[in-house]
Amino acid sequence: MKVKEVMEKPVFIPIGSTKKQILSIVKKYPKTKIFLIVDKNKKFLGDIHEDDLFYMMIPNEKYEDIGISLSFDLEKKFFANNAKEIMRKHDVTCYEDDGILATSLKFAGAEVNEIPVLNKKNKVVGVITQGILLRNINKTKND
Repeated sequence: MKVKEVMEKPVFIPIGSTKKQILSIVKKYPKTKIFLIVDKNKKFLGDIHEDDLFYMMIPNEKYEDIGISLSFDLEKKFFANNAKEIMRKHDVTCYEDDGILATSLKFAGAEVNEIPVLNKKNKVVGVITQGILLRNINKTKND
């Protein structure tokens, strides 16, 4: 079974999107957990998970004092003003024609729960999650 048979449709957030713009996109897709940051050519730059958005919504002025003592990653989320500042950068991707067993192995070596799916032109065409793979892993015998 190929990734393209089970992947989800991606939800994109432009890299320069403000907090307000990001939250507007999120409200339009209430069941989406991962939002992909791409450039104008749909090249993958990073992602924002719904958990990251929670911290970004907290008003900065409420956390200026404790932000100093937080780890870098949380401080980054508290004080983020746009998608570029909050996105997680990683280079873990797969291709739409990859098998789901081979893609499962990519998750094993990465600290991500979702992976963008690329086409042959390296443009994002979908997203695959550990949950999707788990639900479909027994439907295939060979990659």
